Parts: sequence; C-alpha cells; structure tokens
Amino acid sequence: MEKQERVRLLTALAEHIENKTTLDAKGVMRAPLSDFTCPELLAQEQQIYFRKTPLFMGFSLDLPKPNTYWADNTTGVPILMVRDHEGRFRAFANVCRHRGNMVVAEGKGTKDRFSCPFHAWTYSNTGNLIAINQHDHFGNVTLEELPLMELPAAELYGTLWVRPSQGEPIDEEETLGGLQSDLEFWQPGIHIPTDSCVIDVRANWKLTIDTYGENYHLNILHAKSVGKEIKANLQLCDLFKNNLRLVYPNQKFDLMRFLVADPERWPYRQVTSTLYFFYPNVIMIVDAFGIDLLRIFPSEQSPSKSRTVHTWYIDPKVEPQLEKMGISYEERITRFRDIVVNEDYGAAANIQLNAEVAIQTDMLLGRNEEALHHIHNIHREGLGRERLELDH
Repeated sequence: MEKQERVRLLTALAEHIENKTTLDAKGVMRAPLSDFTCPELLAQEQQIYFRKTPLFMGFSLDLPKPNTYWADNTTGVPILMVRDHEGRFRAFANVCRHRGNMVVAEGKGTKDRFSCPFHAWTYSNTGNLIAINQHDHFGNVTLEELPLMELPAAELYGTLWVRPSQGEPIDEEETLGGLQSDLEFWQPGIHIPTDSCVIDVRANWKLTIDTYGENYHLNILHAKSVGKEIKANLQLCDLFKNNLRLVYPNQKFDLMRFLVADPERWPYRQVTSTLYFFYPNVIMIVDAFGIDLLRIFPSEQSPSKSRTVHTWYIDPKVEPQLEKMGISYEERITRFRDIVVNEDYGAAANIQLNAEVAIQTDMLLGRNEEALHHIHNIHREGLGRERLELDH
C-alpha cells in the first residue's frame, strides 16, 4: 500500500468523522436465506471454490526454511505443502500412489522425504517416488511413473496459495487483483505464526464470512468488548477484482486528528484496523500487533456447518514490546477467539437456525454493508448465478 494511498484512506475517514456522515453503497440488497441451507448449492460450491479455485493457505514463515513441510486437510483435499531443499514452495496431493493412504499426518515439521505409514512407499520433498518397499515382490511398476500428484502452488508477496486440483499455474493478478502493493507494505511473509486453532460453527460458511464484512454491529453486539476500541458504522470499502479491503478507524484515530494536523504523519497501522476478504473464503485482519488469518470452509458436507482455522501471526517488530507490556500471546488470542465465538459466530448460528425453519425468505444487506453486497455477488458469479440487484 503506497503512502499516497494510506494518506487518502486516513483523510477520507477523517472527513466523514468530521462531517458526521457515513460511507454507504447505493442501495439495499435482498439475499435469499436458501443460499445457506441448500445441499445442492453446497455441492457446487465445494467443487468450484474448494477444488478449482486457488486457496490462501498461510504465510511464508509457515514453512520457515528448506525441507520444512505442512500437511493440511481443511480444504477437503489432503494437501502436503513443502519448502524443498532449494527453498521452493511446492504442494502435492497428500495421497500415496499405491493405495491412496495419506503419506503424512496433519501437522508441520522438518523432513526431506516422506514414507507412507501403510506400506513404506517413500517420496522426496520434490514429489518423486524414491523407494517401493520390496519392489521386486510388488510388480512391474517404475518409480518414475508414480510421483506424488503436484498441485498448482504460488508464493506471492509472503503468502502461500494452492489450488487443490491439478491444472494451470496460479495467476498472480487474477488471484490478488491489485492487492500486491498492500501485501508489500504489510510484509506478511515475515510475520511469525504464534498459535492456530480450529473453530467449528453451526452456521453456513458464507454466513460465517458475513460476520466480518461490516462494523455496523460493533457497538451493539460487541458493546462490552471490541466495540470500545473501534469506531462503529464507519468503514472504507475498496474492491480488488474478487477481493476487497475494509478500513476501520479505531478510538486512537480521533486523538491523532486533534494532536497532529497532517494525515501524512499519522501512524496508519496504529490508528486503523484493515480487513481483507480474499476470494473465496479467507479473512485477513491487520492491526498494530500482527495479522489474524481466518480460513473458512464448509464442514461435514453440511450447508449448516462450517469450520474456521484461525492463526495469529505477530509482527516481529512489536514482539519485544508485547513482552515489556506483559501481554502474552495466549491472552490476546483467547480474547480474540472469545469475541468471535461467543458474539459473532453466536449470531451466525442464530441466523442459520432461522434460515432452516424458513420464517422469512430473505435477509437485508443495508447501504452501510457494502462489502457484503460484493461478497454475496462474487460468490454467486463464481457459480454462474445471477447477481443480486440493489433496491434503490
């Protein structure tokens, strides 16, 4: 994010606070609640979004050095990600070519070869089959014809992307949509992973994403928590092809306006929270201390269940400051997850229940929920469905 762009965002927020106006879209949108309950729709979503679309998996330091690996099943396809002996990021289907067993258990570690726990077929971290147990007894197959199935993978500005099906290479511009300069500014690749957990929710995966897409609810649902820290119902929304960026002012923003007249001197990261939606299923939130990455998936083949994998990555420049302030990783992460699980996801579960009993057919997305207009329509477009129109 160039300095000129940061100043533009800060100036626009200040002007709207000064004039007591809101930043609204052009109309109200009606979204059908059946989008969150239909098994046939979910099957299409899983095939298109979670098989054929590049997925944001994590940051560069999730694979910190050559010969590290990360086995992850959350996309619905077992994926083995590695940094090979030359340091190149690669991904494979975590499927042994013998009987289809997973070659590596879920988790992270350091290895340059992987031996299937079923029959000890062994692969290098470049995907080559390098040993068949008792090859002379097995039959007429060659090592060269049975490598691990390589998946399209890309390391883009410190972020790791994988498409869970074989095919063409990942297109950087199509995937990032113009957010390259933002990622260059935030440097996610140097942020240190501190903790990761799985949050299961009885709500459709798209409803779970919706909870992050506006701050209209901040001083209501979060009145006793984060609502005290971030200014509610005020956000800047910019679209980047399928992705988007939301910028919220926090309570330090007003103090900075009064103390320093020139927005060019305002410390952007300290007076805002910046939230990104990366198509189709990832929320990335940047604050003064680090980056929260929330990867959101359907769960158990059910339109009523979703799974969020939350990882907090700390900015290495502020890590010593946290220690001096006596703030532990655990305290910060626990507070964040308590808010998400008990407040945001609790609301999503209630909406899911009401969608299932069909008390009403639609939900309303207001003029001040512009990001949700984009997210709902970009998900519809991905399946070839008609866009939802705005009611002016």
